[in-house]
Amino acid sequence: MRRDAPPSPLGLFRAVSLLSCLALWLRQALPLAWLGQEGFSHLHLRLLLLLGPEAEPWMAQAAYGLGFAGFGWMLWRCAAAGEQTPRPAARAVLLAGQIALALLIDDKLLYLTAAELALLLSWRAACMTLGAQLALMALACAWQAQRLDESELVCNVSGSEVQAPPLERRRGQLWLDAALGGGFQLLTFGVGCLGAAERRRRERLEATHASLLAARQLLAAAAGNGERLRVARELHDGLGHHLSALNLQLELMLRRGAGEAEPPLREARQAARQLLAEVRSMVGAERSGRAAPLEAVLRRLCEGRRIAADIAPLAASDELAWRVFAAAREGLDAVGDRPVRLRLSGTDDGGAALSLDYLDGKDEAWTKVFREVGA
Repeated sequence: MRRDAPPSPLGLFRAVSLLSCLALWLRQALPLAWLGQEGFSHLHLRLLLLLGPEAEPWMAQAAYGLGFAGFGWMLWRCAAAGEQTPRPAARAVLLAGQIALALLIDDKLLYLTAAELALLLSWRAACMTLGAQLALMALACAWQAQRLDESELVCNVSGSEVQAPPLERRRGQLWLDAALGGGFQLLTFGVGCLGAAERRRRERLEATHASLLAARQLLAAAAGNGERLRVARELHDGLGHHLSALNLQLELMLRRGAGEAEPPLREARQAARQLLAEVRSMVGAERSGRAAPLEAVLRRLCEGRRIAADIAPLAASDELAWRVFAAAREGLDAVGDRPVRLRLSGTDDGGAALSLDYLDGKDEAWTKVFREVGA
């Protein structure tokens, strides 16, 4: 990614989510720090209900701190991109852990998981997981509603009004808060869908950019070989023919007899022969050309993707390199965001074998063998 490029949707989501976790933790921790033991015993939050009435305030503070820290770490790890992207099974475990912690410590964390589902999963899997998340939140609310105290007193902030609202009213308020939370989850899920669409467009652009850079590298190598072939042709047609003609003229003069000029003519003929041999050697070296940078091209093609590259150095011609590059690009475009392993090795007949293995084991690998033209 270029330095001047805007941050990715996943990067922005991770940063905003961590800030949100910090704000929600402060929202939970500060009131608990101000409450005494008597006020603490009247709270009916889910985590406190699980800890029991005998729990101390410091235990609740520690539990909330660990819960928010674990949620933030799992979110950061689950939303990682590039080579640090977790595998599908690990990602599912991390998402399940986030939803469980959110139901325990604060329902507002479910807003973040709803957006995360849209960003990381496919449309069908995201919708199914969101439905399961809403159902779990309803079950958690039902469990919490059964544990409300019937004789609980409620007062305003200043303490001037003290009321004993009916239990049904308090349960209705709990379900109303749950309904509003579900609506906000749908809202953040929609925002996450927009971010997911932007992320897919961005990944396609990055893949296209890497493919263009790799193709440009191959074109530069092919152009260099073509230029060396042109120079070799000019040396052969120009200097090589003139040296051959000069060598024949000197040989003819020596056979006719040159008298006192024979020693210098022999030296000139020997020098012309050496120069002609050097020109022929240079022409042969330039005509053979250089091997295409196939290894560097394929590694550039794998940049920014979840690809384990196992590429052996291979001396390939330009034509063979283009065929291997086209097959690798087609195969990588087909796998999308799935983790794969790309292998390149040489064959006994001077060709190349390209294989693509799926690391998740859901599909079979494929291998293509390419041979040099004329082999």
